[in-house]
Amino acid sequence: MSLIISLIPQVLYSFFTIFKKWFFWLLILVVGLLYRKMTASSRYLFKMPGESPWRLTMMSVFFGILGGFLGSIILIFVGISVNEIGGMYLFFTALALMLIQQRFMCFAYAGGLLSLSYLFFGVPQLSVPHVIALVAVLHLIESLLIYLTGSIYPSPVYLSKGKGRVVGGYNLQKFWPLPLIVLFVGFYPDPEIIKGAVSMPSWWPLITPEFTAGRSEIVYSLVAIPALLGYGDIAMTTTPKQKTHLAALELAGYSVVLLVLAILASHYHPVAYVAALFSPLGHELLIYIGQRREKKGEPLYVPTEKGIKLLYVQRGSIFAKIGIKSEDVLLTLNDTQLYCDEDIEEILMEGTNIVRLEYLCKKTGERKKATIECGDLKSLGYISVPTRHAFPYLYFATSMSLLKKWCKK
Repeated sequence: MSLIISLIPQVLYSFFTIFKKWFFWLLILVVGLLYRKMTASSRYLFKMPGESPWRLTMMSVFFGILGGFLGSIILIFVGISVNEIGGMYLFFTALALMLIQQRFMCFAYAGGLLSLSYLFFGVPQLSVPHVIALVAVLHLIESLLIYLTGSIYPSPVYLSKGKGRVVGGYNLQKFWPLPLIVLFVGFYPDPEIIKGAVSMPSWWPLITPEFTAGRSEIVYSLVAIPALLGYGDIAMTTTPKQKTHLAALELAGYSVVLLVLAILASHYHPVAYVAALFSPLGHELLIYIGQRREKKGEPLYVPTEKGIKLLYVQRGSIFAKIGIKSEDVLLTLNDTQLYCDEDIEEILMEGTNIVRLEYLCKKTGERKKATIECGDLKSLGYISVPTRHAFPYLYFATSMSLLKKWCKK
């Protein structure tokens, strides 16, 4: 307990120093611009205002700070050192891999590739256990953030399922700027220099430093760095919450296995080969399982025989205020059976401002009635599931090759 009390002030002080760095605020700006581009695409597709990009940004910053603090505790607990991870090599390798496929801009691939290069050729100089443990912890943080926020404010899309079939779905895209605390290993020949340092227990760190070990007295200091995590997926056969919760649990399982392998690799060198291979291959397996599940599953957001099934209900709209949600089915309007959006337009063109609506609640299975006032179709604030010839729509793809795209040009 005394150890924790001694460490907390140092951790908190180092954690909040990141807010003084311009680069962290630049990351927040980048996140805001990414959300702005995403919401602009949604407005173009459906001619609806969509969510505020700055609301999405503030939410991401809040949860990013929370995830960053929890991740920093894990990084310190494991003993991952910034000296041992070959940070610049990781960064530029991830950028190079992005040119091949955008989804390869992930430390799971860069870390695995560099670790194998070091194990077989001795370059670049880095500690495989530290690199793999860093990959594991970052993905563990990501899994938590996906679970907590991945399904909040999803963007509706129309997707081509092949053979001329268009279905509804959601683009689940999130970005989180993270403040992180990592360890920096220093060595001092004179013990008097480190007199005021906090003494750590004998079992710590779980992963010992390789390149500074045995040179002199080792001292760890705390360094604050900014980081950016991202998540992108499509929900067609499940709801956004079901999709993100399952993806988060699978990613957490991958992260825990990878972290265990990293810790074992620091004590048993042959395990390092297994850890270096599992980092990219395990990540690819997760993507393959997710893709296969979506392709084999039955689309959820497709038309019904009677009524208009809803894909999306705008927050704050008239429909949202009376409790209508995604997957509910609009049955009748002014006692007239509904089959498509044009039916609603025709009824509203009659000039009435008060309409009687009957709809089927997906959650309870009940038929509900409501009397609402509406000015025009847009004020209702909904997007129905697509018909067979809906337009515009997107093609289902998890990634693209920038290098291939440039070569074609």
